Amino acid sequence: MAATVIPFPTHRIAALPRVPAVSRMHEPRLAGVAILRGWARRWAARRALARDLPWTTDEALADVGLTRREAEAEARRPFWRPGADGAA
Repeated sequence: MAATVIPFPTHRIAALPRVPAVSRMHEPRLAGVAILRGWARRWAARRALARDLPWTTDEALADVGLTRREAEAEARRPFWRPGADGAA
């Protein structure tokens, strides 16, 4: 039985790097890595917010609906704890 040869496409898309296939065995581990990366990004955003809030003007705080006292409380809150509304 002869093998059928399928030619590679010759258009531009063929030059793009191929995405490696991931076996089903590795998917749960990769999902865990994705969750950890999401947490790290969220924590970095919270740290940046806490760092920037004390230097924000009262007008800018009023635009987002915060008082100076609320902004100071938010800046003192540990980065691993969500805000009062529970949102990230």
